[in-house]
Amino acid sequence: MATQHPDSASCKVTVSEEPNEAVECCRRDGLGCDEYLVDYMGKLTPYHQIGIIIKKMIEETDLVPGEDVYITPRMVSSFREEPFRQLMTTLAVVEGIYECYKRFGVQGIHYIVQAFTSTLEDLRLCKERSESILRLVGKHLKMDTADMGFRMLPLFGGLAEQLSIDRYLPNLIETLQVNDFIRTFVGKSETAMLYGHMASVLSCKLAISESYRVAQRYGVDLYPILGVGALPFRGHLTLENVENVLREYKGARTYTIQSGLRYDHGADKTKRLIERLKSGVNLKPLEYSEEDVKKMKRSIFIFAKNYLIELSEVQDIVRKISDYIPKQRERLLDFEEVSYYRELRNVKSILSLCEDKTLRRHLVDFMEKAFKKPPRWFKFVASLYTCGLPPEFLGTGKALKEVEETLGSGWVDRLVEDVYPSIREDLKFASRFLITDPESNILLTDKILEDIELLKENFEFEELDESYRILSSVTSSYLKEAIYGKPTERQRLAILISEGEIAEYLDGSLKDNLSRMILDLGKIRKSLA
Repeated sequence: MATQHPDSASCKVTVSEEPNEAVECCRRDGLGCDEYLVDYMGKLTPYHQIGIIIKKMIEETDLVPGEDVYITPRMVSSFREEPFRQLMTTLAVVEGIYECYKRFGVQGIHYIVQAFTSTLEDLRLCKERSESILRLVGKHLKMDTADMGFRMLPLFGGLAEQLSIDRYLPNLIETLQVNDFIRTFVGKSETAMLYGHMASVLSCKLAISESYRVAQRYGVDLYPILGVGALPFRGHLTLENVENVLREYKGARTYTIQSGLRYDHGADKTKRLIERLKSGVNLKPLEYSEEDVKKMKRSIFIFAKNYLIELSEVQDIVRKISDYIPKQRERLLDFEEVSYYRELRNVKSILSLCEDKTLRRHLVDFMEKAFKKPPRWFKFVASLYTCGLPPEFLGTGKALKEVEETLGSGWVDRLVEDVYPSIREDLKFASRFLITDPESNILLTDKILEDIELLKENFEFEELDESYRILSSVTSSYLKEAIYGKPTERQRLAILISEGEIAEYLDGSLKDNLSRMILDLGKIRKSLA
């Protein structure tokens, strides 16, 4: 599934370019994706975009939408707060269906992704509302809609939703009267930003595993979508790491191919990755014993607590840095303005799942402090990487130590050898961009440095990329000037970004130089966020 995520450092895609992008992603002689996600949740996506994409597909390829390829919208979550955006998105879907119906006599668009809100009633009403509009428009356009309907794909993007999926799914199956198959969407990015890398990894793995248990009990087939990006913090889906991803998330049937992968890693690598995914998705789904599930959940809250403790030390400056991260897609709304994102930070829903009273108390303290108004996930990830502090390191060392103290060394061994062995590759990759010099890294604190030293005792680190070190240090000096008003001595700088690409920075404006440096740092690590 190709998506419209803003995580590419080398390519800014405007809304007018997205229809061409969709066709190129899906055509057989292009990337060969099976699905393209049109995102209306906070993005400045024109409502006619689905219709334009379908028309271009018909004119420029031999693909039949709904049969050979899927065009799938992601809809805003709340009808109460954004009724017209939801209604207009539905009309956009119907326009796409009409174009397919005229040309092929088929529905063309079958799926709608909706962020999973606090009640299943919202999902049911969204389906009912969408089908009602389809019937109404179909009547006026002489389109036979009798056998048409929509499959709602709930997006489980938060910790509470993922850890409660064994309770949500039975109600969803019954409420939507599913008797054949169901697709779910498990997202990693927001969970990682709010609760840390390892908490989100274990949460996604449990969500996939528990979903299969429910599906088996109800006798329906399950096809989970896993929302992941190229950097480890967001899933580490790259050609170099694809075997680890297939093993770690066994049971996922669709993987998101995001902008950072398509543009920063290049078309050739992306095509080879897609081919490997297509041949490797049919592995036996993840299975965990009842005891494993219990220990994984306890570990999740320990990882989350330690992550939040260290995040609270740097959150204020991260929020300021995030203002300088270039936008690589056109957005309509900020994080705080989308109801779905506020729901992700619902403290009560998360604490109710933590059985340990001491852990709950610590979580309350630091959840209130950390990110009352967080930036978007891509700005968060890009901010930390830019300064030389990959977010994979926040809280991880001390959390592993606490897991060992509370659940035993045997469980820690199982955690890093069997449950999530890819932690070694994740930290090894991220260490190439880790700067442990407090003079150069404006986010480094004594507590965070102590945590990193704990990890060095047990995990292999790579040498810091020298070009990255130089450019990150200069970028940090510019950020100090921007944030604190500390003057920076302007200097001409030429640095190797990739083979054959040398970037030069002259005496430009502070903001222009910062934008270029941040994007070039993203090019070196091959993803902005």
